[in-house]
Amino acid sequence: MAKQYTKNLIKREFLKLLEEKSFSSITISMLSERCEINRNTFYYHYEDIYTLVKEILSDELEKVDEEFNETFSWEKSLIHASSFLMENKKAAQNLFKSIEKSDRDNYLYQVCESVMEKYVENECKSKNISAKKRDKRLVTDFYRAALVGLLDNWIQDGMKESPEDMIYRIGKLFDGNIERSLRISEDLDEV
Repeated sequence: MAKQYTKNLIKREFLKLLEEKSFSSITISMLSERCEINRNTFYYHYEDIYTLVKEILSDELEKVDEEFNETFSWEKSLIHASSFLMENKKAAQNLFKSIEKSDRDNYLYQVCESVMEKYVENECKSKNISAKKRDKRLVTDFYRAALVGLLDNWIQDGMKESPEDMIYRIGKLFDGNIERSLRISEDLDEV
């Protein structure tokens, strides 16, 4: 229990530091001092700051999976899944500017994948649609790719626009397309 408390303290204080400073200016000494722990305690829990970052992102991805709500639209699910980014805008900007593009893309990919895969499966189940497995994968991949691109642009542009406005607007523009695509799949021949 003490171990988890210390890890949570380190994560929380790291995010607070990211609200104040760029990722590259944060040192383990600075973080340790802020947490009132010694450097060895930090190293007991994490190999380096990058390991800490990966765990924070991994924790957020677990929450996305655990908190998926079948009654939500894909738009509401995505907004809920991106709450970490919205609640920690400055920290997220500092973090995503500093980590490898592949790590940022992987995080966004997994968030959007989780939301869209579950949504597509739930759409088929709740509306009794017998879409082919391959087509469900294509629909999921299509929307995931589009959403990753949009979220990445939003982050790169400084997260100025309200993500809710953007996501709900996309939802209105493409309203019914997911269900329609899945219904079309029922009549398509296997390839």
